[in-house]
Amino acid sequence: MAFLREAVEKQKMYLIQQLIAKGIVDKDDQEVYNKPISEIVHDYEKFCIEFDKQNAIKITRYTPPKEKERPNYH
Repeated sequence: MAFLREAVEKQKMYLIQQLIAKGIVDKDDQEVYNKPISEIVHDYEKFCIEFDKQNAIKITRYTPPKEKERPNYH
């Protein structure tokens, strides 16, 4: 089961690196390394939700400008 522990530690380090890169966690904060992975995942999910709210794409309808109508002479 050592492989499972190693996989959890790798995931934990990845999430910590992502939080540091996004500026959520300070690089020198040693407390984050002592947190269980569930708390780190919670912090990361909270960040992702907030990030999505701030950067939501708002889709609007495109209405091209109308050309001047010309009389149709047949």
